[in-house]
Amino acid sequence: MSWDLQKLFEAHAGEIMRFLQRRGSSADLAADLTQDAFVRLMTSSPSGPIENSSAYLFRVARNLAINHDRRQRILSFASDPEAALLDLADDAPSPERVLMSRQELALVKSVLDELPPLQRQVFILSRIEGRTFADIGQTLGLSPQTAFGHMTRILVRLKLRLDEARS
Repeated sequence: MSWDLQKLFEAHAGEIMRFLQRRGSSADLAADLTQDAFVRLMTSSPSGPIENSSAYLFRVARNLAINHDRRQRILSFASDPEAALLDLADDAPSPERVLMSRQELALVKSVLDELPPLQRQVFILSRIEGRTFADIGQTLGLSPQTAFGHMTRILVRLKLRLDEARS
């Protein structure tokens, strides 16, 4: 859905800030949450058509305020909220993990490039498309056992190359 954010912001930003302040947010927090609501609107992909963009914006702002209040209540139990935030686990992979994953992916790509076309096709159908060996066999004119045997050899080859790279 395409939004005219400029018009929406001009029409509703002030109302949303006042709404958030009436809910107990400071002027600064209300301004931040209002901006966050528009960012959410800009980056969201609603599951269905939105009939009332104003109501949608107010709902997003209200939910952001509720989440902020919850976070503040949780942090109020900590003697040092800043330290408590630092102790929270980060779901993002570390730079080292990202690098290792990229290296492993490059290695898998190089192994796949070395495979004969039939084995590469078996791998793609099995691991990328998630098809069964019976289906792979039927598609490629092989028995399911032969497709499984090709996959076994591919996985052994990949494991050996990954083990070599790690040592």
